Amino acid sequence: MKGLIKYIILFVFIFIGSAIRMEGSDREPLLARDSSYVLRTPKADFLEKYKKDAAFDYTQKIQDGPTIWDRIKRWILERLFRMKASEGSLQALDIILYILATLVAVGLVYVVIRNRDKFLFRRREEEFFPDDSVEYTGEQEADAFVRLLAKAEQDNDYVLAIRVSYSGLLQMLDKKQVIRWEASKTNRDYIYEIKNKAWSRTFEEISRIFDHVCYGEFPVSEAEYQNIKRYFVDFRKEVES
Repeated sequence: MKGLIKYIILFVFIFIGSAIRMEGSDREPLLARDSSYVLRTPKADFLEKYKKDAAFDYTQKIQDGPTIWDRIKRWILERLFRMKASEGSLQALDIILYILATLVAVGLVYVVIRNRDKFLFRRREEEFFPDDSVEYTGEQEADAFVRLLAKAEQDNDYVLAIRVSYSGLLQMLDKKQVIRWEASKTNRDYIYEIKNKAWSRTFEEISRIFDHVCYGEFPVSEAEYQNIKRYFVDFRKEVES
């Protein structure tokens, strides 16, 4: 029995070895290296040659196109002056435009300084207190408006005089408790607030004159101002009596 097992194992090994040899014989033999292929190495200056070639320089910056200002200058030269835009003409135009801009700036500064009273503030005289205000704010006393009115009449500024007179009426009506002054109220609110019907109608007429003169920018002559002033004086006397 043991001898049979040995023969069987030997047979298996012989069979496997034969199969392996047959498989190896079926494979194609490896190709021999072709002698025409030669291993070559680049020369020492190979990379330097391409580094110096601008066509292979990918690190350079792409030049920016003309700006809007450059386009405007070209348009000025070519369309207005019928000149060919060149480097020299563009530089000359730059100088001319800078000079013109400087002259315009100087002119604007001169106009502002010359008319600073109109643009920035209304001139105040030294005898006026710093807290004097043309508009009634609920705090000024009557003498503040008296000073402002006298100064406006002296300067023949009748529009300002009417504005001061109206603010003085609001101050007087507030002190007499005929109205209750509030910054958010309009002149129409005060007309409805006055209980006395005759006073309300008169104040409405005065408010209409005030709106036309001060907000409608109507010029007022001395004669017209004297007629308007009587409305203010007569109304004040009627309420204070």
